[in-house]
Amino acid sequence: MHYHHLLLLSPIEAIAALVTLTFFFYFLWTKISRKPSKSPLPPEIAGGWPVIGHLFYLENDGDDRPLARKLSDLADKYGPVFTFRLGLSRVLVVSSYDAVKDCYSTNDAVFANRPACLYGEYLGYNNAVLFLANYGPYWRNIRKLVIQEVVSNTRLEKLKHIRFSKVQNSIKQLYSRVQNGENSVINLTDWLEELCFGLIVKMIAGKNYKLGGEGDEEVERFKEAFRNFLILSMEFVLWDAFPIPLFKWVDFQGHIKSMKRTFKDIDSIFQSWLDEHIKQREMLMEVNNGCGNERDFIDVMLSKMSNEHLHEGYSRDTVIKATVFSLVLDAADTVSLHINWGMTLLINNQHVLKKAQEEIDTKVGKDRWIEESDIKNLVYLQVILKEVLRLYPPGPLLVPHENSEDCVVSGYHIPKGTRLYTNVMKLQSKILKYGQIPINSIR
Repeated sequence: MHYHHLLLLSPIEAIAALVTLTFFFYFLWTKISRKPSKSPLPPEIAGGWPVIGHLFYLENDGDDRPLARKLSDLADKYGPVFTFRLGLSRVLVVSSYDAVKDCYSTNDAVFANRPACLYGEYLGYNNAVLFLANYGPYWRNIRKLVIQEVVSNTRLEKLKHIRFSKVQNSIKQLYSRVQNGENSVINLTDWLEELCFGLIVKMIAGKNYKLGGEGDEEVERFKEAFRNFLILSMEFVLWDAFPIPLFKWVDFQGHIKSMKRTFKDIDSIFQSWLDEHIKQREMLMEVNNGCGNERDFIDVMLSKMSNEHLHEGYSRDTVIKATVFSLVLDAADTVSLHINWGMTLLINNQHVLKKAQEEIDTKVGKDRWIEESDIKNLVYLQVILKEVLRLYPPGPLLVPHENSEDCVVSGYHIPKGTRLYTNVMKLQSKILKYGQIPINSIR
């Protein structure tokens, strides 16, 4: 009889009521649909709130440490397998060898999917980027192509001269700047990023980007878009924690708008690379009687993929651009970060640096550059690189996974749809169990 009073609700109140009802029915449905299990659920950290879970707890004011370190402290309290709630989603955190083996060996097919996220949709070519794609024919085919045509021994050997000349020229330029007294303070972080970025772009797209030369404007545009992508990929987005249509239709935080703008900048650059390759291939095919020339990875993908049909729902151009983006992200960012940490640790551990220099002088000498073929003989240097990866892994939590069905991890029942965080930083810090030696103790 008093239903007409509902019409007096403001739009905000109506939205709040709708959201509340949605959460209520969601929790009711999960309780009813959950099948009883003989295995207990893993321990859940304290401090969770209804509906929002542990969002406030994990964003505790005054604690600016990375999430991996916060979760490492929680592992000391709750054990190597525990959960927390990220809005409506349950998150499983593992940090022991046995738990990781259960996830990636025993239940590898179950945990092969990725959780849905808006940055994968708006920035990752609708999840066509390799590390965001779910397990299936598309993921298998693109992964196979990358392994065969990018990181295979044959391909790496063919492109060895590019890597050698790029690194050699960059070091010569750095040495020249120091000798001439130019910019006495050099930001090595920026220098490493530029080196790795230029190297991977040369191998993938055949473009020779260098500072102070032609192409600087495009380089700066891409670097800016690349930085924005990294920032946006780490932002908390409401829809990721509360996957209801409302938070996608109404961009409360403004992140969706920023993602679309950043994607437009990135896609325009990749499209220009692709158009340039298509045009060059057409010209070469006319000259060489229908035979193109595979100079780089984009050329290889154009040769392997037909333009007549979709590839698991994606166009040829989308697949190529998404794969190129994935390779640039994986190589340019993680490699430069790894080298940066390595140099930092060596500077702070002079005895290790001195011994590494002595090994190079003995095994290689001072009359020539180190080549890739020398690495197998530089055993101490290999130990240093592995120790740097152990102490400061480029991806301390890996890329999140999600299970497609109920499973058991370390004796705990893990319901379907649980997100998986693998705390590599915590796992690799257990040096006594696995026998690693800290870098400040290397002899």
